[in-house]
Amino acid sequence: MNKEQNEVKHRMTRRLNGWDYRQCAIYFITLVLQDRTFPWLGRLVCKESNGGVKPTMQLTDYGHACLAALEELPKHYPQVRLIEQQVMPEHVYAVLFVQQALPVPLGNLIRGLKAGARKRWKQIGEAHGSKTPQWATGFQDTVLLYEHQLVKMCAYVRDNPRRLAEKQRHPQYFCNVRRIELPLYQTSLVGCFQALGNLALLNYPLFQVQCSRRWFTYQRANMRNGGLKILRDAQGEPQVAQHTPEYQSVLNEAFCAVEKGWVLLSPCISDGERQIAREVLKRGGRLIVFRNKGFPARGEKPSGRAFDACVQGRLLQLAPGAWPYVANEKPMTRVDAVVLNRLAQWIAAENAAHITYRGYQPKEVDELAKKAVLAKVVNRSKNGPAQDIHQS
Repeated sequence: MNKEQNEVKHRMTRRLNGWDYRQCAIYFITLVLQDRTFPWLGRLVCKESNGGVKPTMQLTDYGHACLAALEELPKHYPQVRLIEQQVMPEHVYAVLFVQQALPVPLGNLIRGLKAGARKRWKQIGEAHGSKTPQWATGFQDTVLLYEHQLVKMCAYVRDNPRRLAEKQRHPQYFCNVRRIELPLYQTSLVGCFQALGNLALLNYPLFQVQCSRRWFTYQRANMRNGGLKILRDAQGEPQVAQHTPEYQSVLNEAFCAVEKGWVLLSPCISDGERQIAREVLKRGGRLIVFRNKGFPARGEKPSGRAFDACVQGRLLQLAPGAWPYVANEKPMTRVDAVVLNRLAQWIAAENAAHITYRGYQPKEVDELAKKAVLAKVVNRSKNGPAQDIHQS
């Protein structure tokens, strides 16, 4: 397969199955360079703005050439309008509005864009006797099907220099820790986890959040390609379908724990658990959440409110050590939910929630959880769950 075919087949993918990439839509595109260790396209600088300091990108000649190629895309394809763009040190974001059906798939446009940038870069390299950066194969895309997605994504693109500045100021909170060992309360086991965020949160008293699916639900609607989507308002906040007094009771308990200085621990499985996590972050509380897949090798940056909480050291994400990273969203299975709930109970210690695992015997639940964290037997007293944290 030649290079042109590689581009059209989108090797670096986050594709929407069954979607015709010629049709009208708004697309969020990410292009990255092969060498992400060097700021080929520009450097972050802080400029005075309205009495404060605003991080902005100072583009190199390569960065300006890339921006020029991007801005010229509508000249070659008048069906396309460039809504938002941002050139970062080693990657590029673009929000493209395809207003009329394209004569070729979107991948062909991106291939032409990258070729145009490469041509300019070669001229710069030859003139200055310097190396020429190379694009990584393919690109990432997200089809923005709903209004709130466009608002949120454009804000994300504009905010990227600030996010990079914060990440550089607080690198310890954005480093993917491949392995930490946590003693599991009321067992003689040590569990291995992956982590991203503030590990020091494990040294505080923990309060586990558990909320039944019957107590709180978001509004949902059918998606055109099957499945259900959560309905959101213009600001991207999920809309609530119903909540019960039981949910309000759990929420009040969580707020009381936050006021005491405790850290909330949540598997974020049910709608209610996810909503309580959102409310706690809004209030400035501290939170440890589980995810049902590992982390990418380069780590990742949480988005929105979670990003700011991570910067402030108020957020830690944990994943079972044996669970691999999945590039796209991973559906939460029943086994995932069972494992994450049991692990949360073991780590929360005395403040673990009472959970009934319907359809599972206690030994089955324990074995599933042990397998997920590659636990090993050790001689350990039943102290709090964060007395001994090993990081490698």
